Amino acid sequence: MPHLQVIVLHVAMDADEAEALAEEHQQGLSFRRLLFTDDALAEALVERGWRDEPLVILGRDGALAPPVAQTLAEEVPYGHVRGLRREWIRSEPWATGEEELRNAEDADRRLLAGTPTRAFAAFEQGRPLSYALLLDDGVDGMLEDVYTTPLARGRGLATGVIAAVLHAARAERHECVYVPTAAGGKARVLYERLGFEPLVIQHQLTKGRP
Repeated sequence: MPHLQVIVLHVAMDADEAEALAEEHQQGLSFRRLLFTDDALAEALVERGWRDEPLVILGRDGALAPPVAQTLAEEVPYGHVRGLRREWIRSEPWATGEEELRNAEDADRRLLAGTPTRAFAAFEQGRPLSYALLLDDGVDGMLEDVYTTPLARGRGLATGVIAAVLHAARAERHECVYVPTAAGGKARVLYERLGFEPLVIQHQLTKGRP
């Protein structure tokens, strides 16, 4: 069975059961991650040495007009943004080597094969500097992987790719567009400024070497 980079818990369980599930599906990985909404379970796992890095799920009415962006972005084949995706993965604390990169790229391939996904990017002199993905479940859309290369940040590129995603979602008549992000992170401020509203806090429990 392939390793799961993240396990999402949809049923009630105690700390012993959650750790057993992580051991079963993430054995051999240096970094383990669980996602769920159970406050009591989060508290119990923190007492056992797990770290809680909460995520907030934000939503935006799909019928709303997208924000006006100074930088225009365009839809591109996923291969055009793979380099940016690799750059982002390498910056993550769990990406300690080539194995983690391969596992993440394998997870990407499974996601793209199982969920209709569109990529959008902002370019400068033919080079993609910022990108985002739109995942389509048929009714709603999910904004994922908003990333701008560090040297190009602060220039409105992220707003441009988000606006492009929202234009596409509106054209597809998605009822809502969701985005997960760190509950206390800077990206949350940007999303809320662009019309997203917080819906639910999700505990992200991690364990292992950074």
